Amino acid sequence: MDNVNSTNTGNTLTGLTPDAANSELDSGLSTGLAAVDTTSASRIDNLGLVYQARVTQLTRTVNKLTAEYGSDSAKVVAAAAAVTATQGAAARVQIVKQQTTETAPVVTSAGWAVWGHVYDSNSQPLTRYCVFLVDAQKNYQQDYGFQFTDTDGAYTINFAGASTQDGQTPPAPTNVFLAVTNAKAQLVYESTKPLGLALGSALYVDITLPVGEPVLGDLPTEIERVAQPNSNAK
Repeated sequence: MDNVNSTNTGNTLTGLTPDAANSELDSGLSTGLAAVDTTSASRIDNLGLVYQARVTQLTRTVNKLTAEYGSDSAKVVAAAAAVTATQGAAARVQIVKQQTTETAPVVTSAGWAVWGHVYDSNSQPLTRYCVFLVDAQKNYQQDYGFQFTDTDGAYTINFAGASTQDGQTPPAPTNVFLAVTNAKAQLVYESTKPLGLALGSALYVDITLPVGEPVLGDLPTEIERVAQPNSNAK
């Protein structure tokens, strides 16, 4: 963490190309986040302050260079790219802070849960997006239900479990995927890997949607009505 706090915060990065600026910033962020498991939330706050200060500094540099060289200058373009990269890094730190300070849902020994947040490409939370599970054939897994994201973009699907006719507890499903619809009930996300669910545990999964939220296809028939945010469907 100390390495991140001392990472060259006085540099303007105007000599770097946009790709180099992104690489330098991501390197510092990765160093800090690698230590999250052994540090307190206050250390994460400090990391966030480093990037916020950097955004302020780089924004001033952009304004100064624009006045001196004009908005089309290569120096201005590089500095503006560094501002964008730093803002993205600061947003990612806030996401990590949120994850480390929230409490996981309580799960029964025979059940499981998947929880997290849905963000846009700028790491901003998305509200009233519908999160649900599908199988490998994209069939809606109705037994596990669905949930709309709240104002923080948070969702929780908590399955209490069930028992078979012989009283045995079925294992957690091994081949299910997360899917998300937007506020227009359009399918905008499907996970490419099955969830690693386990009985008695809660799996944390944050979802960041790509720029433009491309529509992926038709909704499963069973989810089409309930995916409407204003739906009164049962």
